[in-house]
Amino acid sequence: MTSHNDIGALTAQAAALRDEDCHKEAVPILRAAIAAREPDADRILALTLKEINDLEGAKQVLIDAVAKGQAHLASLLGDIADDLEDDELAESSYRQAIDAGDTGALNDYGVFLRSRERYDEAIDVLRRAIAGGDNLAAANLVSLYFDDLEELDKAEELALRYLSKDHPSTYVALANVYAEQDRLDEAEEKFREALALDANKVHQNYALFLWGKREDLAGAEQEFRLAQDNDEPGWGFELGSFLIEQDRNDEARDVLAWAASWGDVVAAELLEEIDPDGEVEVDR
Repeated sequence: MTSHNDIGALTAQAAALRDEDCHKEAVPILRAAIAAREPDADRILALTLKEINDLEGAKQVLIDAVAKGQAHLASLLGDIADDLEDDELAESSYRQAIDAGDTGALNDYGVFLRSRERYDEAIDVLRRAIAGGDNLAAANLVSLYFDDLEELDKAEELALRYLSKDHPSTYVALANVYAEQDRLDEAEEKFREALALDANKVHQNYALFLWGKREDLAGAEQEFRLAQDNDEPGWGFELGSFLIEQDRNDEARDVLAWAASWGDVVAAELLEEIDPDGEVEVDR
């Protein structure tokens, strides 16, 4: 995270507004910061626009920044283009980021390829990301074999091979494999180890386990709420889905609307499904 002391005066002013959830007020100040060539202003503006659901605006900011030589923003452009289902731009942006030496972009590109069902390419890219030391790539590779290819034995083999406290998400991946094999006590043990290591999205995954395998609704909701408290990526969709399944649609709408207001595209899509004509106001 960039400190307010590491950026220009205008960007720092806008960042303070973001901290107060005044995102719309921050936008013109960030545009002025870009005009003044303040460092990091382009990235912060793109994120701000994303969080107020202006993905097209965020995309254009990043296109301009990358065109001016800020290749370190190419991977973020890939993420935004992916959200917009602009596959051509997403792929070219990820490749540009990788060519510029952004090793984290390998994992992002692998996830993108997986989402497009280009599994052989995704496997190759994720293996390269693992070799480069990416923290999430091993778990994503295990999930590909587990969720997409339904090769449980291979998924378990890979999860055990890459299991490491230096990469906590591998504990989540192995726990999910054990859960699918109905080795529930072993799965529980790995989830608890993953919780202790503060693994990526661990509360959501543990919640899904408690819900689907243990039928522990109270425990599952507690974990979903912890995912929200920890701002885990995708918490809004998962908690909203859980509440819908419990026929708590009013609560689900509030959760999904809140997540959507912060740029969660999947939460916004689910909100549209359950309330296509609704206009939910979010009080920040």
